[in-house]
Amino acid sequence: MSRFFPILVGVLIGASVAQAEWPIPTADRTTWQYALTREGETEPETLTRQAFAPRNPDEQNTLRIETAINGVVHSTEFFKNDGQAVLTTARRGESGNTETFDPPITILPGDLSFGAEWKYRGPVAGLDLNLPLKIVGEGEIEVPAGKFRALHFRGEKNDGLFTVADFWFVRGVGSIKETVTQRSPGGDLLSRNAIELVKLPAQHQAEPAEKKKLEASVSTSSNGDPLNVISADALQIVARWRGHGLRRNARIRAIWIAQDTGVAPIDFKVDEATAIAPIGGAFGKFTLSRPPDGWATGKYRVEFYVDDELTETVDLTITPSSPRSRSALDFLNPDRTLPASNF
Repeated sequence: MSRFFPILVGVLIGASVAQAEWPIPTADRTTWQYALTREGETEPETLTRQAFAPRNPDEQNTLRIETAINGVVHSTEFFKNDGQAVLTTARRGESGNTETFDPPITILPGDLSFGAEWKYRGPVAGLDLNLPLKIVGEGEIEVPAGKFRALHFRGEKNDGLFTVADFWFVRGVGSIKETVTQRSPGGDLLSRNAIELVKLPAQHQAEPAEKKKLEASVSTSSNGDPLNVISADALQIVARWRGHGLRRNARIRAIWIAQDTGVAPIDFKVDEATAIAPIGGAFGKFTLSRPPDGWATGKYRVEFYVDDELTETVDLTITPSSPRSRSALDFLNPDRTLPASNF
């Protein structure tokens, strides 16, 4: 055993790569929901941002965030946390084209203190902006998601259009409010967008698959793979069941039905058997042995009942067996014939 110990240690060490601390939630499918308002529009829109964590452990310091407006993806940003800052390494626009940034662009500096400055490029209140940002203050602010003490970032740019962007950021939550105002060179208002966080970011919870009260399958042995097609030369057919949350001493009944065989009437009940489940997670099996004249080919089903309630149905087709290879004995004894069968 000792010869394998170094390998195990190597795997553990390889899996324990240091992870940088993120200033925002990074759990897979974490979603931020905002109300988006635009100057001149009476009805607010919905803007969402959703985080997608990497599946590769070697990329655990990266993150992808999709921004969507009214359910339509507007942009996708690819982030990296190098321990000193959160950086944008690439961006995918509405057209699907991806732009790579080399060097990466700072989204958030590691030092979030008053007066910190950095060059920003990314989404702001539904717009894509490229402008310098600065932390200009900290204070209480209230949005639909609640009241927060937030850092205030501000950016201004005059490149023919005069743009002013404001962020209110809370460590551990993310951006809770953003506004962008754009004016013409003459000072006329051209646009004003604002988003406000509607509820705290939440990780997407997949609906748990509800377990059936009874799981059932059919095979040719107790431990064989579930089958829906069985050869007519099978020695036995095993109908297996397993309960989930059954009441104590529940009655489990299996009914073997010939649906369409050409031999018996349609939906002919061949046989049935009953068992008692002493506990909620009990399991068991019902076994049918091959008749002396063989299985009739055709379509069957096994119905499973829990306390007379039909809970599960398994369909089964019995097909003709493969032709048997003749042995030397068949040629040495010409009077020998194959056993009779009904298929």
